[in-house]
Amino acid sequence: MSETKDRLLRTGERLFQMQGYAATGLKQLAAEAEAPWSSMYHFFPGGKEQMGAEIIHYAAGRYAAKIDEAFAAFADPVEAVAAIFRAECALLEGSDFRTGCPVASVTLDVASTVEGLRLSCADALAASTAAFARGFAAGGVEASLAEDLAPYVLSTLEGAIVLSRAAKDTTPLRRSADAVRRGLNAQITHRN
Repeated sequence: MSETKDRLLRTGERLFQMQGYAATGLKQLAAEAEAPWSSMYHFFPGGKEQMGAEIIHYAAGRYAAKIDEAFAAFADPVEAVAAIFRAECALLEGSDFRTGCPVASVTLDVASTVEGLRLSCADALAASTAAFARGFAAGGVEASLAEDLAPYVLSTLEGAIVLSRAAKDTTPLRRSADAVRRGLNAQITHRN
């Protein structure tokens, strides 16, 4: 990938985190990525929708990798999940509650009106769900239970991020983390 396109994708991810898809324009993206205007149509000949889909795909890969890294860092999958929640608290506090999940932002923005982006968001969320399931399975959780726990954890995390951004307070995220920890411990206490 070219350095310019990487800058556009990274900047686009940040803009989606802060303001969503609808408020992010091609000119703003080019300016903030310090990329020539002509590069927008070179890299995204399909226009804004293609740009959005590629940014979502890029963000999905990064988020799945972060989930994988957390599970690799902790032998206990419950501790890996707790670390992910703590990291989200730190991100929110560090951005003065301006940044959230770019995929969630785009999903809420346009999933009911732009089918191509809805599909990109669905794929991105499926990638995160799969990363959680992989992590649970690698931590000794039976495969079908891992598949059940993954969307529960992801949906709780995403919802708690939204609540915390709205409140400008990480209390919802921290309380959700505690509830998830208790729920996971109850569900997987009999793992090998």
